[in-house]
Amino acid sequence: MNTHFDRVVATAALVAGPLSLVITTVWQWMLQPAGAQPTAVDAAEQFPTAWIVIGLLAVFGPLIWLAGLPAVVAPAAARGRLVTRIGALVTGLGLAAGIGHLAAYFSLYGAVAAASLPGDGVDAMVRAGDAEPIGNVLLLVFLVGYSLGPIVLTVGLRMGRVVGVWVPLAAVITAGANLLGGPIAGIVQLIALIALWAPVVVLVARGSATRRDTPTAVVHRNSDVGTRS
Repeated sequence: MNTHFDRVVATAALVAGPLSLVITTVWQWMLQPAGAQPTAVDAAEQFPTAWIVIGLLAVFGPLIWLAGLPAVVAPAAARGRLVTRIGALVTGLGLAAGIGHLAAYFSLYGAVAAASLPGDGVDAMVRAGDAEPIGNVLLLVFLVGYSLGPIVLTVGLRMGRVVGVWVPLAAVITAGANLLGGPIAGIVQLIALIALWAPVVVLVARGSATRRDTPTAVVHRNSDVGTRS
């Protein structure tokens, strides 16, 4: 990072992004609409204000998150930097697709709830929304990018010896829990998510996302240049 301000902005983005995911996930768990088999439409209808706020957080959280990713690979070249860059790009692609998917998801169910349609109309709209191809493509890209991207990114950081070996492991656990679904998997995912991104935040806050050259490494590199000349 070039300046202290850059580090502050990147650190804030990398904190706000995962934090928005934690908040929206827990908040949705707390929404318990009445009914024998409540759906997302019921939640949007019975808790309209909460639905809007959660939707806005879900959309703008990944957008802010994206702003922090370049800081992870910004410093000078180091071992694992290429892998880290690829991981950041895949993660960014997943988050970008997630913005579109989440915007469509919360907007669709919010609009259906506000339309006061009869039961058959609601069912038809939900089925049409579930089958809509653009939303499904965005969802697929989001799931793949959000699952694989952090794994590749943290493997690159581990290759540069700037994070512990447990950080890529946390990325794998996060991906697995995200694909499995369910309340237990959701709790595991949130814990692993914090374990994954907290070291990255510390790394960026310190101003180095790659291993700095040690005096010994500098001597060896200079020696290599001299012998090749």
